[in-house]
Amino acid sequence: MEQGVAPTKIPLNNYPPEPKRKRVLLKWSLVAAALVFGYFTWQCGSGLSAGARLSDDAVRQFHSQLDSGAYEDIIRDSDKAFQKSGSPEELLKFLTGVHSKLGTSQGFARTNVFVNASTSGTFIKVTYQSTFERGNAVETFTWRKESGGLTLVGYNVQSKVFLIP
Repeated sequence: MEQGVAPTKIPLNNYPPEPKRKRVLLKWSLVAAALVFGYFTWQCGSGLSAGARLSDDAVRQFHSQLDSGAYEDIIRDSDKAFQKSGSPEELLKFLTGVHSKLGTSQGFARTNVFVNASTSGTFIKVTYQSTFERGNAVETFTWRKESGGLTLVGYNVQSKVFLIP
């Protein structure tokens, strides 16, 4: 360092303040993320709601066919997976047995909805607490969503009525 020359001091207040742009960008990024998250949440909710409404209509139709003894129609209108779950005779025997044990349908209340969209299609699994002429049952329907509506893929029914000989 040369003699007689004082070092240059730069005052701290000459530095420009931190730009506010970073904070504004962060805020807008958070707002955009919240909007995207809200949109996807709304889409999922509306998908569940639509699936539940479609299922309720399909269950009314199923119960109507079951009550009238139109078991062949249930099997014919069902998905190939349901039709392959047993021979036509076994499926007829199953549906006949369900109806003869439980009697006519008196009503149902949806208790659970699960929607699964995959490369194999969109499946809606819905559980109902159902009331029949001779007792209550828990029915689980699995539907495949298609352009024309829902087709039955699986049907499971549980009731204490089945335990009585």
